[in-house]
Amino acid sequence: PIIRQAKKQGDLPARLKFLINQGEDRGGKLIADTLLPMLAYAARRVPEISDHLYDVDNALRWGFAKDLGPFQMWDAIGVAEGVKLMQDRDLHVADWVHAMLAAGNTTFYRKNDGAEQVFSPVTLAYETVPQSQWAIDLDELRASGKEVARNDSASLIDLGNGVLCFEFHSKMNALDSDINAMGMQAMELLKDDTWVGMVVGNQGSDFCIGANIFMIMLAAQSEQYDQIDDLVHQGHQLMMAMRYSPKPVVTAPFGRVLGGGAEVVMHGGRVCAAAETYIGLVEVGVGLIPGAGGVKEFVRRVITPAMKAPDADPTPYLQRVFEQIGMAKVGGSAFEAREHGFITDADRIVMNAADVLGRAKQFVLDLAESGYTPPAKEKLYAAGRDGLAAMRVGVWMMQQGGFITEYDAAIGNKLAYVIAGGDLSGPQWVDEEYFLDREREAFLQLVREPKTMERIVYMLQNNKPLRS
Repeated sequence: PIIRQAKKQGDLPARLKFLINQGEDRGGKLIADTLLPMLAYAARRVPEISDHLYDVDNALRWGFAKDLGPFQMWDAIGVAEGVKLMQDRDLHVADWVHAMLAAGNTTFYRKNDGAEQVFSPVTLAYETVPQSQWAIDLDELRASGKEVARNDSASLIDLGNGVLCFEFHSKMNALDSDINAMGMQAMELLKDDTWVGMVVGNQGSDFCIGANIFMIMLAAQSEQYDQIDDLVHQGHQLMMAMRYSPKPVVTAPFGRVLGGGAEVVMHGGRVCAAAETYIGLVEVGVGLIPGAGGVKEFVRRVITPAMKAPDADPTPYLQRVFEQIGMAKVGGSAFEAREHGFITDADRIVMNAADVLGRAKQFVLDLAESGYTPPAKEKLYAAGRDGLAAMRVGVWMMQQGGFITEYDAAIGNKLAYVIAGGDLSGPQWVDEEYFLDREREAFLQLVREPKTMERIVYMLQNNKPLRS
């Protein structure tokens, strides 16, 4: 119960402070009895292992995948409060911590004129935390008046040097109509000579976990299908505006990049991804198919180039795309995402996630300086009836073998319909918009299905897919 209450407290520092003060609860006592000795020990090892607190914090964060290092956690609890809790447990607190508090300093880290500073146990004074040359802090830019526009889910921020940032800040950075609207506003702003290009990025815990399925569920339950249709159509408009922008649009993914988030990434002019980027089209898990151009993009990237060769057989390429989307494959890194087709050889991968925004900004400037031109529109290969039949045979065999459920097969058949470009009498070369229309058609059909609603509700309640 105490963990459930903690989840309602807000961000990680707020949750940590709540838990550490629940001494009467078994869970709270366990956390305090394990965390406080570690914090006290970390303080006693400085300056023995390093003169700088940020070295210790970074070692724990980078080496053990922690969100906060020991002194950042101690700041979240409150330094003075932490000392009292430690003394109550007869834990020895380093002398320099007492000296810091006695001098009227209440935190290890602080902001001073926009710069992050940290207390030094050696000089007993604050020093500036060194930053990478690529470091960008969107909150600092916002505080300094660089926010150009804002709504509940997204913002536009001036990164300097004529580069605009399109930032998501909805819950879990989920895509919604406000993000679509802000994106279209950004594309309009890019027409002004003030801007040379745009980065699509943010500094949340994950780049984007996909569409806001809660809003889709509410609209479907109240039979407001026109609202869902508008949302999908707006998404298509934004994706195509990004792809064909005359100025470079660089997407800067990191962490989880799922569903609609992956489609945003694929529609940028270029990608500058953190190495630890986990990207995939996972919509089948909630009874849907990609609805923002994801299927169209895989047809363009995988099937179309292959079919330009004389006498090419589309079957293996259709199968590859079907498996990528139908099996909801998620890459284990940006390098694997490149193998899957989400990232191209022209894109960049950055090892340090903290540098992604800065590197993406530089990518925009490099592209603008080199005379960036948007891609030319091209016809895409629609396999038609024969390709559709081949994929549906594969779906049937999976169902007969007990690998997928009856409704999995129904979703698979809808996906196959879109990948094949519908039930055309023969292969044809069609516009991108043709595939977008097939996507929207299939998406709206699936969102009306009760079993899709069951899957969406189950995902919202349990954070894992339902196999119905």
